[in-house]
Amino acid sequence: MGCFKEETNKDISVIVENESNKEVTKQNNSSANYSSLFDTYSCDITIAELAKVLQIPESDIVLGENQSAEHCVFKLKGFGKGYENMGSQLRFGPSFSTKKQNKKVITNHLKEKKEMPNGMIMGRDILLADAGDCYITFQPLQGRVLILNENYERLFMISYGSKASTQNRTKAQHDDLTQKIKNLANLLVTKHKNQ
Repeated sequence: MGCFKEETNKDISVIVENESNKEVTKQNNSSANYSSLFDTYSCDITIAELAKVLQIPESDIVLGENQSAEHCVFKLKGFGKGYENMGSQLRFGPSFSTKKQNKKVITNHLKEKKEMPNGMIMGRDILLADAGDCYITFQPLQGRVLILNENYERLFMISYGSKASTQNRTKAQHDDLTQKIKNLANLLVTKHKNQ
């Protein structure tokens, strides 16, 4: 191993560690309360609100069948036929995790983003939510977005289906929906801050 490579890796890890600690510390020092999002979420978004944040007509959204009060399920037209030719399923709500796991995902994704400025593996991404305190991670290959905060035992998952699993969804439709879900994630974080 050459001296230059070793030095470069050392410098990158110091930068990443400092950046990660700074941003994660921001979470720890925050007095923001997100328990209504992570701990006690009850589907509280209307079709009108969803249409506005996704920038699609209300007529393109149908309430889906749901087995749990803490999850929202909708069918969206215009992003592929879905399993039953009724549109793409959008499902979101809290999911099991741990504080340790949330911190690990945040730290690893921030490190990967620093080390790969031209794009993370498989199109993943991470950003600090507009309201601060929470991170939003994108996993477009799986068709999901996670909202993470290391102060909570759970994470919040928004699932919109992978391109491969959704009948007739084009790459352009998938990329467009991924961006729209980013707006939804930011809305949810902002809406539930200190509730």
